[in-house]
Amino acid sequence: MDKNKEPGISFDNIILKDLVFSRKEGFPMKLEMDVQLGSNISFSPDGDELVYELSCKIKDENNYFSIKCTMIGFFSVIEGKENMGLKEYSNINAPAAIFPYIREAIASTTTRAGIPPVVIPPINLRLLKQNQKNIKKVNQEKEIQKIEEKQDAVNEQ
Repeated sequence: MDKNKEPGISFDNIILKDLVFSRKEGFPMKLEMDVQLGSNISFSPDGDELVYELSCKIKDENNYFSIKCTMIGFFSVIEGKENMGLKEYSNINAPAAIFPYIREAIASTTTRAGIPPVVIPPINLRLLKQNQKNIKKVNQEKEIQKIEEKQDAVNEQ
């Protein structure tokens, strides 16, 4: 990949798949919130198109409110200008392109609901991706350790 060129990927469309909001009466003005991101990625058989589904779920610890927003971004390779593969693009660039739309949908929905707008701070998606890899690795190591402990217990019998 030539870092001095554009990636050669087109952001063709974005759609709102899902927006679910709920709140209780007596909403406090200040809440501690938990933000969770999730994604689902699929590629066309020829590898020239990417469909990236990004979800953001926010809720507070006392269940006064929750909101979930899912957007789907459609991307494709620009013929003749290929500079980055869709797989590589899907790691950071695709969610970075979709995330501002989710932020806006959540902020405007919470504002219209008569509560202080929930503005998700910018997220370092590269760091988030690395943390997810680290969590998966730790979970895999824990699973391996459990299997080894079970095997040791069987061998001792």
